[in-house]
Formats: sequence, structure tokens, C-alpha cells
Amino acid sequence: MKFVGIIVLALVVRGGVVLSNLDQFDQDPDAYRVIAETLSQTRVFGLPATIDPGNGTVLSAKPTAFRPPLYPYLLSWLTVDHHVHRVLVGLLHLGLGVLTAVCTLSIASRLIDGGRYSRASILAAVLVIIDPILLQQSTLVMTETIAAALATLCVWFWVCRWMPSPTLAKALIFAVLLALAYLCRPTFLVWAVLMLPAILFSTQICWIRRLACTFSAVTIMVLVVGLWTVRNQIAVGHPVWATSHGGYTLLLANNPSFYDYLRHGKFGEAWDAEPFLETYQHRFQGDPTSESFWQTDWSDPTAELPPARSLSEHEDDQWSYQAAKATIAREPSMFVWSCFVRLGRLWSPMPHHVAGRSWPPIVIVTLYYLAFWFATIVGLYRIGRVVLAPSWWAIIALVITLSAVHSIYWSNLRMRSPMIPSLAVIAAAGFVRPRIIKPLLVDQDAD
Repeated sequence: MKFVGIIVLALVVRGGVVLSNLDQFDQDPDAYRVIAETLSQTRVFGLPATIDPGNGTVLSAKPTAFRPPLYPYLLSWLTVDHHVHRVLVGLLHLGLGVLTAVCTLSIASRLIDGGRYSRASILAAVLVIIDPILLQQSTLVMTETIAAALATLCVWFWVCRWMPSPTLAKALIFAVLLALAYLCRPTFLVWAVLMLPAILFSTQICWIRRLACTFSAVTIMVLVVGLWTVRNQIAVGHPVWATSHGGYTLLLANNPSFYDYLRHGKFGEAWDAEPFLETYQHRFQGDPTSESFWQTDWSDPTAELPPARSLSEHEDDQWSYQAAKATIAREPSMFVWSCFVRLGRLWSPMPHHVAGRSWPPIVIVTLYYLAFWFATIVGLYRIGRVVLAPSWWAIIALVITLSAVHSIYWSNLRMRSPMIPSLAVIAAAGFVRPRIIKPLLVDQDAD
């Protein structure tokens, strides 16, 4: 009944939030919707090249690697008359939210509740259901909802399926789940690099079986990464293994305007990205690796500007990478400081006060996450050294991955959404003292 109760609660809470924000699904902040509709109409994973001015139908498409493929492919199946239907997207996000809550319940039951659905495991699932970041992102056509679901599904499989009884078939399934996570967000490839070798040392089965499981899982991962890379070589002319958007994400986090904000900005003041965005619009002119490019007043009509040039998608991405690397090279000490700032933003309990965001919800969210982080610290203390056991490695590796990647690339609160369900398990142990700790958390050896 407790299991069913969590499902019902997730349906009510997440369903109510989705239903009351259906109009949000008509927006497309990250171009996933337009790629999905282009794919539905042309069978090409790309962006519109020519559009029928009469009815807006995409007549031809330009292949792209701008976004990872999984989420747009799923959205392309949720179209009505080749347009993504907001109700279907809402149902997808609702289903993913329920899946995330149920997986969290099972993970917590295994790790901190002695295999029962007791108070701590139920609370962990409830924390996932009501989490402010997950609730907000579930109303947007973005990857946070599916990324959180896939990450939690991977952790669940590691904790509840692989660790109790490892087999070759389970190693292959785990690799497929990690591959799907990678196809959702390339960041998860770093997680896979940390997780797949752990198969070799996570159990006490014989070395030959462990080697076979590890080799097979790595093969699956290499095959998936290779297929996406080959597809991009054929479609866009370059072997892009991640996306052609990574350069912009690195530049957004490492540009002269942001560094100047870190140097002179006041505590709690949000970065005004307009100067950066205005300069970025002129990336087809000038040398982005030079400091003078970023100091140019592009709004001055009397200034002599270099002629514009055309850039391919790959060249545009490399332009951003080179610009970011040049900024880092000019100010290495500021880069180090900015890494700490981005790490702080990833874990911050308080959203920035920006236009369109009032203080009351900011205060509520901040108080929630202050309590959440306090409970997480208490939970770690109660769990103790057992958190270093192999069963916990999927959670620890996920935290390491997201912290490391987003200390270099752009970071904010929503970037931590994939690890919120796993952290909720630890926080639940802080809010409610688990019935059993040591016998439950010691990994069982498999024959």
C-alpha cells in the first residue's frame, strides 16, 4: 500500500503542477521542440532549412548535433500533425516524475530502511515529489526531468539489481541505461567512466565473470558513443561525440564579462549577461581570442568593423571553445576562482533574484534547501563510513561527476537536478533516523 501511495501522491502533486502549467510546454528555450518537429516532418535530426510560408511546414532540414538525440527523438513521437502536443509532453514528464519517485523509494528502502518501505524511504520519495527544482523543470521542454529519471533509474539498477546478484545480463542492461543517460546528456559519459570499471571491483564473483561483465558493459558504451559520433561525422561533417553546444556552455562560464562580474560584482547580485550576449552576436566578426574583441563597442555606428564571415555549426562551436580557452589563459587565477563560484552555485540553496522572480518564492525555496542540506549532512553522519561501500558508489560517482563538470562549464541550481533523488535518500536518513544502518548497508557477497 505504501508503494501505491507514493505513486498516487506523485500523480496528484506532479500531475497538478503539470496540468496548471500546460502553456509552458508551448515554449522552446533549448530548441528541443523545434528539432523534434523537424524530425517528425522530415525524418532528419536537424533544424529547419526551408519552411513553407503558408502553413509553417518544414520543407527541408539541416542536420545538427546541437543537442543530444534522446529527448528530441522522444518528443518527435509526441506530435499531432507534426507539432509537439503539450498534453503529451505533460504526460511524458508526469510518467518520468512517477518513475523517479518510485525508484527513489526502492533505493532508500535498500540502503537505509532494511529492505522495508518504512518512514525514511517514504520520506525520500516524498522529497523527490515535492522538490522545487524538479517541480519547476517538469513544466518545461528541457532535459532536467528525463535526466533525473534516467540517473535515478541507473542508481536503482546498481543498488537493487546489480549489487545483490550480478550477472552478465545485468551488466549489459546497466550499460544500456548509462548509454541512454549519455544520449540524454553527454555529461553522463563521465559518470559512465567512473561506473563501468567499478563493475570489476563491486562484487566477490570470480575474476573471469567480473572481467566478462566489465568488458561487455564497456563495449556497449563504446558502441553507443561511436554510433553517435559516426552519425555526426556523416551528417554534419565532424566526429562530434557530445554536442556542438559545449563550446557555448564553456564560454558562457568563462568570458571577460562574467570574470569582470566576479571581480567587481556584489554578493547576491546576478550577472547581467547582456554585454556578453551583445558581443556574442558579433562572433562572425573579429578574433574572439583577442581581448580587444570583447572590448569593442559593437553598438557604435561609426566604428570600423571587420566584415562578417559565415561559420558552420562545428566552426561556431569551436569559435566558442577557442574564445573560452583564451579567456582562461589570460586570467588563470580568475578561472580557478570562477570554478569555486560555479561549484557554489550548483549547490547553493538560494536562487538568484532576477527580473520576473519575486522574493516570497525565493525565500521559501531557500528555506527548503537549507533544511534539505542540513538533513543531508546529518544523514551522512548517521550513515558513516558505510557510504564508502560499493552499493553507494553510483551516488558518490554521480555527485563527483556533476560537481566536476559544472565547476568548469556553466552552472546553476537546475544543473543538480539529476542527483537530487539520490541526495534525497541521504537527506531522509537525516530527517528520520533509519531503523537499521550497518546490517543493511554492508554489501552482500554474490556467489
